[in-house]
Amino acid sequence: MEGMRHKILAVDDEVNILHSLRRLLRRENYELLTASSGEEGLKTLKEEGEIQLIISDQRMPGMQGVEFLKKAMEIYPDTIRIILSGYTDVTAITAAINEGHIYQFILKPWNDEELKSIIKRALEQWELQMENKRLVERIKRQNEELRILNEDLEKKVEERTKELVIKNKALILSQEIVDRLPIGVIGTDEEGTIVFLNGAAPQYFDGANGHALGEKSEDILPQPISDLIKETLSSKKPMDLAGFPHRDASLTIKCVPFEGEQGIKGVILTAF
Repeated sequence: MEGMRHKILAVDDEVNILHSLRRLLRRENYELLTASSGEEGLKTLKEEGEIQLIISDQRMPGMQGVEFLKKAMEIYPDTIRIILSGYTDVTAITAAINEGHIYQFILKPWNDEELKSIIKRALEQWELQMENKRLVERIKRQNEELRILNEDLEKKVEERTKELVIKNKALILSQEIVDRLPIGVIGTDEEGTIVFLNGAAPQYFDGANGHALGEKSEDILPQPISDLIKETLSSKKPMDLAGFPHRDASLTIKCVPFEGEQGIKGVILTAF
């Protein structure tokens, strides 16, 4: 991470090796920690927290370098691990790479500039690993947020669908009820155009059949009734027309203004 001072742990039973590493890295922006054995190195890891790079000797009394690095990997799996050895032991090199997941195996004596370059690249590798982990975590978080959003959206869609189904059923039922009422019902818009007729309408309003839909009420209904509609639309107040002669009966005509949820305006005309 930019501006971060990396921690490096050097583990070697030879004090002069540790001094050499300290002299080599004293001008670099690293925090160098040292340990003289694998056991001491593990203790330092636990006390110091995460360390970005470990440089360990292979042949040490008690705990060999590969064994130490395997244990270190269990504590901090992201730490980069380098082995130093004065022996060109192929078996040890192979074990170090396979068991300790070693970044690089370096023979003693080393070339100072080469070792500094290896350390720099190793820490860059650690940076890349951390950036990759951050990206993976960010993607996981975003995927989880997306999953929650999708679940919420699906829930809202489901709720809205249920609501629409219920409203649709209610609308169909209300239309059925109005259509079966034993009174005549006519609906007009605010322009006086006939937009609804129930089943009984033709019995109470001559000419109010299916062909009347979309026609002006004044062209279909008797003038007193069409005038009643106009007055109701104009005054926006309920109005009655009592004793209207129709065939062998006398009807009561009621006209009520309305304004629907969608801003639709008009009147409802009933006759009984």
